[in-house]
Amino acid sequence: MNTVCVYKDPMMYGAHGITSAVEHQRKALQLHGVKVKDKPREPYDVIHINWPGPLSYLRLKQAQRRGKLGIVFVHAGRSIEKGFTLSQYIRKPLVNKLWLSRLYSDADRVVAPTEYAKGKMRNFGVDPEKIRVVSNGVDFSRIEYSQQERRRYRERFDMNRLTVITIGQVKPRKDVTTFVQVARELPQYQFFWFGQKIDWSSMFGESTDDVIYNSPDNVRFTGYVEDIDAALSSGDLFFFPSKEENEAIVLLEAAGHGLPIVTRNLPAYKDLLVDGQSCLKGNRTDEFVELIKKAMEDNEVRGKLTENAKESAEEYSLKNVGKEYLEIYKEYSEKAQSENS
Repeated sequence: MNTVCVYKDPMMYGAHGITSAVEHQRKALQLHGVKVKDKPREPYDVIHINWPGPLSYLRLKQAQRRGKLGIVFVHAGRSIEKGFTLSQYIRKPLVNKLWLSRLYSDADRVVAPTEYAKGKMRNFGVDPEKIRVVSNGVDFSRIEYSQQERRRYRERFDMNRLTVITIGQVKPRKDVTTFVQVARELPQYQFFWFGQKIDWSSMFGESTDDVIYNSPDNVRFTGYVEDIDAALSSGDLFFFPSKEENEAIVLLEAAGHGLPIVTRNLPAYKDLLVDGQSCLKGNRTDEFVELIKKAMEDNEVRGKLTENAKESAEEYSLKNVGKEYLEIYKEYSEKAQSENS
């Protein structure tokens, strides 16, 4: 497999987990000398589909008719509702398996980022023999603490005391409400949310505007920032209360950055980060408050979390991810040759 199309669906825009995953796939393959295209123009051998839209499905079927290997990546959560722009309007056919089931089932291989995500494929009737587990990975070329960048961002956003940060789109699934509630209980710290706010909040059936408007003085929503590495450098702790994830690349990035992490105890994180070792996990607002205080104030706990988080993240380098893609291509090719002989 010399050339791979990591298809960039024109409906896929903005900064979110799927766009990060697409970029990581490109880099992971390029690290192994594979030529990567974003459009299915000959010659190419494999197509990667990430965005669960009609154009992506069309490209998948066209590629398969030309004898290409079609891989679909799992990004949809437990409920597609509130997961991405316009999801409210297409969720019924998705949840009822009139769309996602077809997309996943028609793939030659389905790649899930975690065992948890793989398990959810049972709900879509996907043949287990077609599913492989490969992390979305961490791009270590852009994950490195910088004192200079920390100073620049802290001056830019007026960070003047210990700071709790999170990174991600501002939308209900990420649990803006809990983030603000925790901040209200911890006025001694600043809380910064770096990420694009979805202006068309009604598309998610729930508005975050009131929560943001009524947030305390120690909370700030910065909007989109161009430099995630600088944002990570600016913080003293990473707090991620999201209610549903398949993996969460940003958690691995924070871990690779050596930030102490407090996050919700989601099944997807079981194999990524160990509670009490590489992160602290909770579920309720009062738990998050106590865990953040512990990670901020106990130097021994803080040091252990930082060291173990970095070590855990190393396993998910893009070099390792690219190697796993190549193994999937090889395995499929050998099986196809065997069946045709």
